[in-house]
Amino acid sequence: MVLKNRRILAAAALVSFFGVGCDVTTGKLLNLQLQQTKQQVMTVMGKPIAARGAMISKYGQVIEVWEYALYKTPDDISKRRPTFYWLYFYNGKLVQWGEAGDWKREADRIYELRFE
Repeated sequence: MVLKNRRILAAAALVSFFGVGCDVTTGKLLNLQLQQTKQQVMTVMGKPIAARGAMISKYGQVIEVWEYALYKTPDDISKRRPTFYWLYFYNGKLVQWGEAGDWKREADRIYELRFE
């Protein structure tokens, strides 16, 4: 009887995990808004897994990139295959976000901001 209850609890936890995982990813991204402060973003997304980069330009502009690992589907969760998202902050406000692979030209853009 105890083993059966444990299996039921484990199955319920697994179903809950998969349901929340997909929901949370979609829900978090849908709640992002440009011009949110870093604190507002953390309220929506939680803590980032990494700070990908940060700098202060010679003009005092603060540029930061945060990284989040999110799951798009239950299959991604079960295979532990996250999609990485980068959030780009300019002077403490969210100005761009997207999948990390979409950011190939960001190094040039950050370089341009450095010399404005």
